[in-house]
Amino acid sequence: MTSIITNHGAMAALQTLRSVGGDLTKTQQQVSSGLRVAKASDNAAYWSISTTMRSDKKAMTAVSDSIGFAKAVLDTTYDGMDKIKDELVTIRNLMITASSLPPPATDGYSNWVDYQPDTIYDQSQVAKVDADIYQHWQQINSIVDASSFGGVNLLKNDTSEATLPGAKTEVTTGYVGGQVLTVSIDTKDTTMINYNRTVDNLWNQPGSENMGYLDGTLWSANIIFPITYVDAGEVKMNENTYTLRNVEVQVIDIQLLLPIPVADTHVDEIDHSVLQLLYEGLSAKEIAQQVDISHRTVEHRIERMKARIGARTISQLVALYIASGLTGKIPGN
Repeated sequence: MTSIITNHGAMAALQTLRSVGGDLTKTQQQVSSGLRVAKASDNAAYWSISTTMRSDKKAMTAVSDSIGFAKAVLDTTYDGMDKIKDELVTIRNLMITASSLPPPATDGYSNWVDYQPDTIYDQSQVAKVDADIYQHWQQINSIVDASSFGGVNLLKNDTSEATLPGAKTEVTTGYVGGQVLTVSIDTKDTTMINYNRTVDNLWNQPGSENMGYLDGTLWSANIIFPITYVDAGEVKMNENTYTLRNVEVQVIDIQLLLPIPVADTHVDEIDHSVLQLLYEGLSAKEIAQQVDISHRTVEHRIERMKARIGARTISQLVALYIASGLTGKIPGN
């Protein structure tokens, strides 16, 4: 015969000890994790809410870092633009200074992009100003190259980057409702030099949409470049140290650069207006609105003048008429 003696007091104490031990383990987990609801079994509703909030917090941290990076990039870009503006103002003032100096003599030669020393011109006062201008062009190029933060440079577009226009730069601005907010910046709006371009031209002329603000030509004959130029589809640095000197010999060299016989330079009043507006960079449709004729008539007149003087392009048309002695006859010049 078996007899079992039950100790109710001991059983109650053991149960209490187990409960205390369980609560202690739970408290230790909460202390170590810092969370009152650490897993779904603790409280499913609260755990779901807290998990979402932790995820959003991590996302906000990442967005905050992205915003900080974007701000640094934009600050660097703005600082570079501001310095470039100051350099261009200085160049303008130097050109004004040079205009008051005695006209310099030159050897009459210029190939516009490759450096060709001119010992005659180098002895003039204008040459000293010209040398100073060249240094400012070089300083602008250095500013463009240095305006980079975290490998991002909005002032230049390299050959490996997207083609302009159309390229966009995405900037993070916030995080709302589980969505990252961004602002799209047109890369062309900040590009000073586009190393991915294929042509140089005057602004508002074919190909200019592919240029940065410091690209293209400084004169309608397509022969004076500030910092870089396109040669055989490749962008190269302009090593010609002369800017003002090339302006001095532009009319002399235009006949050498465009050796086309001038057959007839007669133009009527409307042709004068068309030439002036072409010089200012207007399109045929814009010219038509200015002179109150159809754009087809404008195109016909342009083609007729090109054939008359032997020009192949609109830039050559304007340049050859200037070189032919019509500079003072074009309205506004």
